[in-house]
Amino acid sequence: MPRTVRLAAAQMGTTNKWSSREETLTRMINLLKDAANQGAKLVLFPEIAFTTFFPRYLILDEAELEDWFEHGDILTAPRTKALFDTAHDLAVDIIVGFAEATDTGEHFNSCVYYHAATGSILSRYRKVHLPGDVEPLPDPKAVNQLEKRYFKPGNLGFQAFRVPGLLSPSLSQHQGGEKDVDPILGMMICNDRRWAESWREYGLQGVEIVACGYNTNGFAPQFWGQSADMTPEEAEELSLFHHKLVMQCHSYTNACFSVSAARCGLDDGEYPLIAGSGIVDPEGRIIAEAKTKGDEVIIADCDLGLCRAGKTRTFDFARHRRVEHYGRITGQTGVVEPPSTISSGTIVPKMEKKGKIRVLLINPNSTPSMTDTCISMVKPTLPPDVEVVPFTAPIPAPSAIEGSLDAVLSAAAAVRVILPIADQYDAFLVACFSDHPLVYALREELSAPVIGIMEAGLMAARTVGGRFGVVVTSQRSKVIHADAVRRFGMDGVCAGVEACGMGVLELDKGSADGRKDVIGAMCGAAKRLVDGAGADVIVLGCAGMMKLKGAVEEAVGGDGDVQVVDGVVAGVQHLVGLVRMGVKTAKKGAYASSKVGRLARGQEYL
Repeated sequence: MPRTVRLAAAQMGTTNKWSSREETLTRMINLLKDAANQGAKLVLFPEIAFTTFFPRYLILDEAELEDWFEHGDILTAPRTKALFDTAHDLAVDIIVGFAEATDTGEHFNSCVYYHAATGSILSRYRKVHLPGDVEPLPDPKAVNQLEKRYFKPGNLGFQAFRVPGLLSPSLSQHQGGEKDVDPILGMMICNDRRWAESWREYGLQGVEIVACGYNTNGFAPQFWGQSADMTPEEAEELSLFHHKLVMQCHSYTNACFSVSAARCGLDDGEYPLIAGSGIVDPEGRIIAEAKTKGDEVIIADCDLGLCRAGKTRTFDFARHRRVEHYGRITGQTGVVEPPSTISSGTIVPKMEKKGKIRVLLINPNSTPSMTDTCISMVKPTLPPDVEVVPFTAPIPAPSAIEGSLDAVLSAAAAVRVILPIADQYDAFLVACFSDHPLVYALREELSAPVIGIMEAGLMAARTVGGRFGVVVTSQRSKVIHADAVRRFGMDGVCAGVEACGMGVLELDKGSADGRKDVIGAMCGAAKRLVDGAGADVIVLGCAGMMKLKGAVEEAVGGDGDVQVVDGVVAGVQHLVGLVRMGVKTAKKGAYASSKVGRLARGQEYL
């Protein structure tokens, strides 16, 4: 039985810098009504649809810049509300891109899926692959691309989602009675479509429809790929070719439909943007395509059953993918070339410093800023022959680890990526202050030494003091960490565990008032442990507390009588010492690998 969705792309033509919001919103509503009249169930609007593409301009006035962004609830904000109200009245879902200003002052290039039946946002995506520069190009005539100046990289990853009610009720069940067949969608924005990783993230979640709004230059000779002697027509043709190439190629390699909506035309009379809005089937064929460079709706009926052939044969990921060979994809950003050769073909070996100790610092949650904090604080303590390499667990690892389920999910997400690249490192530090399962998993599978920052911090504290106290985040973590101290066999020398009453991500508050609250809470907990419980060493109970070590030291005396220990620095130095000693993880008992047993029962995957 077919599972058909009628998709529409609402292509938008020229929007000038001086175009009013009312004018643009009226155009969008007219396109939406046109699509609804043609029976569309989902309409995709372009990237940054409510305004012109303002990242091409250098905007120094903060008030002017903020005016380009959408603030508050986009469903009810006066400048955008009418579009969502119309979608609700027409019973048509929409995806729309916009410049998002969050309540915490962050800025993202975002889009949302609005579910008309429930009148709510079903999913939100923030652009991950920001192109361009922070500073404008030196050529005053250049077409700038300043997304890196105005936006932060997206922090939500590539999360697919199901859409209830997108299929007609008569098609909501397979012939065999199989339920839960609501379509699986994924969203990306403009430059994301050029990156195979974006598509494969969705492909690995069984995506059936990928939606991508875009604003793409038609003529920007200062960018690579468009030479200065190209005519505008040649440049536009090449840019349009690249757009179609990636949409067709990746729809095929992930066995899914894709729909793309352009903001196009000639903005401000001088900035050309390509058109090319289209709908592509799972075989990579364009089944609907815009015919103009202006406002236009394109429509196609998409039978999602056509995705099945590719997903079960050519691109049956479960049978054919070989993740043990893909380590570079997640473990490396820039290019690392093979060793160079001389004219005779003899390999010239790369000159590497002998004896370099490489420690992989693993943040098992998916928040990169916490990894950055750890690296910045540990670097000043390193000798020249030690390198600490950062690793942030990929989504679906949780953004923070505040309980047992978080810990298990983060360990599963991290270990699959780490094992294929493990031979590049001499030791491994798990930078989560807990009795984390990833520590034990890596000890089983690897011979190199592994330790977590909690165990390292407690060992260091026990070495330099008689009784230590631990400052942790929440009341829940106070109980969890007290149990962990007991499991490590150190409850006899522990003066207590005190909570500062904050979540893990709250430790990274950016405002002055927020930072003051964090410092006050941490210092208060530390003083209670010292003054009330007799601790002579304070252990910081979260990697996110590292940068506030100095404030805690000052609060508990600042004269050295009370020591403050950070488990990240303690863990790195502990591991370096073990590597210098030549010590490995013992494999006779608890840390024997179960790999042989897995292979014996035919399990080649993790």
